Amino acid sequence: MPYTPIKIDRKNLTIMGVNFSSVSNFEATANAIGTVMFEGFEPSPASIEIIRDYLSGHITIEQLGKLSKEKAYTQVAEGDVIQSKSLQSTTKGSHAR
Repeated sequence: MPYTPIKIDRKNLTIMGVNFSSVSNFEATANAIGTVMFEGFEPSPASIEIIRDYLSGHITIEQLGKLSKEKAYTQVAEGDVIQSKSLQSTTKGSHAR
């Protein structure tokens, strides 16, 4: 599988168009995504939102596990609400632009 670069805008704190409210969360998310991309992970804006929200404490490890098991990250379009059988959570509304 070839490496596909993703759009990272350090000036505006966005990764693939997903906004971050802090430099520390932006950097932590970029590092996490970069690490798993070497394992074959192909990020989407929805998966970046989920990783961002986990690293910023907006969702718990249990919620992250449920989302992963249900593959909710493949069902969410940017700005949509995550709708899963066992979890309902928004991934955008609480983040500053």
